Amino acid sequence: MTARHRHLGADLPAQPFTPMDTVLLGYQRAFPATPFAVGCLLDVDGSVPGIEALRELVTDRARSCLPLTQRICTARRGRPRWVVDTTFDAARHIRARQLPAGTGTAGLRAAVQRLSTCEFAADLPPWQLWLLHGHRPDGFSLLFRCSHVWMDGLGLNLLLERLFGQAGVRSAHSPLRPPSVPRPDPRAIGRAAAHTLSWCSRTATIGPFEQAPIGQPQHTWLEVDLDRLRAISRAFQVSVNDVFLATITGALRAWSAPGTERTSRRQGRVHAAMPVSTRRTTDQNRVGNYLTSVRIALPYGEASVRRRVEAIHRQTSRHKTAATPGIAERLFLWAVPAPMRPTIMAADIMSRVFALTTSNPRGLSGPLNVLGCPVTAAVPIPPLPGSQHMAVMLGGLDGRASIGLTLDGSVQGSSHLPALLEAELHTLEAEAGLRPTPPRTPYTITLSPTLSSGSVATVGLGPVGTAGADHVEASQAPVGAQAVRPVSVM
Repeated sequence: MTARHRHLGADLPAQPFTPMDTVLLGYQRAFPATPFAVGCLLDVDGSVPGIEALRELVTDRARSCLPLTQRICTARRGRPRWVVDTTFDAARHIRARQLPAGTGTAGLRAAVQRLSTCEFAADLPPWQLWLLHGHRPDGFSLLFRCSHVWMDGLGLNLLLERLFGQAGVRSAHSPLRPPSVPRPDPRAIGRAAAHTLSWCSRTATIGPFEQAPIGQPQHTWLEVDLDRLRAISRAFQVSVNDVFLATITGALRAWSAPGTERTSRRQGRVHAAMPVSTRRTTDQNRVGNYLTSVRIALPYGEASVRRRVEAIHRQTSRHKTAATPGIAERLFLWAVPAPMRPTIMAADIMSRVFALTTSNPRGLSGPLNVLGCPVTAAVPIPPLPGSQHMAVMLGGLDGRASIGLTLDGSVQGSSHLPALLEAELHTLEAEAGLRPTPPRTPYTITLSPTLSSGSVATVGLGPVGTAGADHVEASQAPVGAQAVRPVSVM
């Protein structure tokens, strides 16, 4: 029986686009060949459910989770808005895919890679749910992916909690803003506008990002104990988000040696876009993007681990106390007419402002289950704009965190990034006095000679099974190109 519910929410008025919805739709139209998608990979223990049972579950939950039924409709004067799909049919969104038996994380990653190229139908709510099974004997995985125009990272986590959490239980997420926020004073608006003008300076570009994007996303991830991140943050007296950014910065230094960055007058300043949620408690169950972006200068050229952490903390603290969300997006929408936005975005402007995107929408709050089977882990799949090379997202489920990475197909050596992130976490722990400096067995990652940097990064990792590599699995490979597999979410 097909899981269908006609006229679900048909009496609801159309919902207008948020300013960020409009910006992201311009991105998607500027790069139509590259689906601009955000996702989450759930790991589930237990027997594989039937596809019809899964569709029935989603159809039932859609009654209280209306974003699942909303799609884009272009109104008069060409203004897009969100309307309810009155013929919503879960079968058009939920499919199953059997993976080669026993392939584990490798098979799962390959499947995510293939499915990341799937387009969203223009006349349907832009989301897909894939039931992936066969790769492990004692469970299965669910891949939920959706257009970033339709939902931001925090909104996706709230939606997944409604789908697979206990019915009627409110989310435990804390970053939601109160229903009413005081209007900013003129000085706050002035500071925000000044920050936006600073975007005119060009970011540095590291060696692995120098080739033109080809629009074929690659995905990998690293599992991290959230208590481990919290211990580092307490030792440095900074936030977990600061530790996350410092870890990325150190990994970039190891990946492409400092001094090889280009196109910046201020050497060593690799800038990242950092989305900040503006979603309020009244927006928990609403489609669309409630976020803004700030520009963080990652201290890539700083050799001191502690000074890198301090430099990041100064910036994030300033944004928390003085930022006015949404100024940059509103200035852009005010200054650039709608017909010109896709052309402006396709002109590679944002890649000159940001070298990468980093986001931390907070992880999922459990317990979650799929038809009685417990969800044990969650991996974020960050969205990658068509002109960008790399996006990183911190997420996970309860105390089991994951760092998800999406990279353009032009980026070489991306499979080593989980090991580089792990190595930097060890370095941060050693600097904080949480562990003795681990014995380090260096290996090299040689980037393609076609890259103008021609850099060789040396990374210290202990041998497998020692304190220096307790989360990293190494496989045999030729000298100078040792492969490191992403840690399993199983």
